[in-house]
Amino acid sequence: MNKLTVLIVDDEPIIAEILSDALNNNYNIKIATDGQRGYEAYKALSPDIIIADINMPEVNGLKMIKKIRKNDQNVKVIVMTSHSNPQYLMEAIELKLTKYLLKPIEKNELLEAVDLAVHELSKYYTIPKDLIKIDDEYSWDIENSNLLKNGAAVKLTAKEKKILSYLFLNINRVIAYEEIIINVWEKYYDGQSRDALKTRLSTLRKKLPEGLIQNIFGVGYSINL
Repeated sequence: MNKLTVLIVDDEPIIAEILSDALNNNYNIKIATDGQRGYEAYKALSPDIIIADINMPEVNGLKMIKKIRKNDQNVKVIVMTSHSNPQYLMEAIELKLTKYLLKPIEKNELLEAVDLAVHELSKYYTIPKDLIKIDDEYSWDIENSNLLKNGAAVKLTAKEKKILSYLFLNINRVIAYEEIIINVWEKYYDGQSRDALKTRLSTLRKKLPEGLIQNIFGVGYSINL
């Protein structure tokens, strides 16, 4: 099996080297020294796992991850910080992180976080193609966020497209109501936003093959193919 690629992004070279050494030779390790270089390395390398410090000059770790999450919900992200900042924590919750670690980080703590990321990678289905076949009539165009029926685009609202895009990025995984609302509406979860989501899903289902979107009662929604 090919080694997984781990991108470490930290503006302190000594810490980056310590983290790299802790992972031994089990992974293909790449290092970037700030958020901008980290984003460029992400685009060039398509890593499986990112380990990023939050507190970096110019582009901090959270800003970098936000840019990545606009188009990629699959890469696993572990963030590190020297400060228990509630604002950082609230921002981090929205970014679908595998782990949020406080420095100084023990070796065992790091290895456990990476093991968890590896487990998530093995458990969840990642889509490598541009067109997802749903059935004999329907397919999903990933690049253009279009639902196609017999090759023709089905008319969707902007919110419906965002909902489907997020669900198709996470095929075979149950997505919590809160996670969908944060990523589609970009607001915090409350009763009103959950009602809005249910209304949108009710309308959207009429445009889709029956049973495509499953409601896991009290938890969230999933697309299973």
